[in-house]
Amino acid sequence: MGLHTQVFQLNIDCVGDGASKSDLGVSGMVSGISGDGVVSVPGDAFSSLILAMRPAIPEANVCEGEMINFDTTALVALVSGISNGGTERLLKMSELDLALRFKSNSKFVMDQVKSELQRPMLMELRHVLAGKSGIICETVNSEFKELVKMCGGPSEKLRASSLLRHLRLVPDQPSARMMGLPNTRKVALKNKIVFGTGDHRRAPTLTANIGSVRAISQTGMSLLTIEHRPRALTGD
Repeated sequence: MGLHTQVFQLNIDCVGDGASKSDLGVSGMVSGISGDGVVSVPGDAFSSLILAMRPAIPEANVCEGEMINFDTTALVALVSGISNGGTERLLKMSELDLALRFKSNSKFVMDQVKSELQRPMLMELRHVLAGKSGIICETVNSEFKELVKMCGGPSEKLRASSLLRHLRLVPDQPSARMMGLPNTRKVALKNKIVFGTGDHRRAPTLTANIGSVRAISQTGMSLLTIEHRPRALTGD
């Protein structure tokens, strides 16, 4: 997996039914918290990935090429129950239970489950993120926190908290060339802020938003991105 200008689009970030989240707990899962504030679970690919990254440090101490900008789709993919051992439970759910829980998004969820079984997301991203320093802009921080608050389950919320502590929050500071693009449905102001902040810092953006990246590419602009497959919050 390398630097690309084409990525998979994440149509939705939240598919769980809030009314059914209460049956999912974290009892017996968390074994401890590392010195970096990362929730530790035996054999947990998530904590392994986070600890492989460089902790949040001042930008002046980060060399060019060591920084990665995360968009909301990337944060969701990292903390999603699908990426973190929830595939077996979802596979055991009946079609009726899936429909009740995820409504019309049940096929979307199960497609992600199949993708995860074939190629585990966190194992792939660990190779990309190891030794890198992650940043998020204010827009992504606010959007992600709101999504997790509304749609995340107990375990997803724990992972989200750990992840955010390990990333450096930077101001919305998009590049002039990105802000110079006309606003369209695929290149909305929010997209320009998120991708533009990475562009301003010469940091590739980790994203699943292929629609926006393709639309930007069609303007003739070269943009550094790192692709990942979509994942959704499941209420785990």
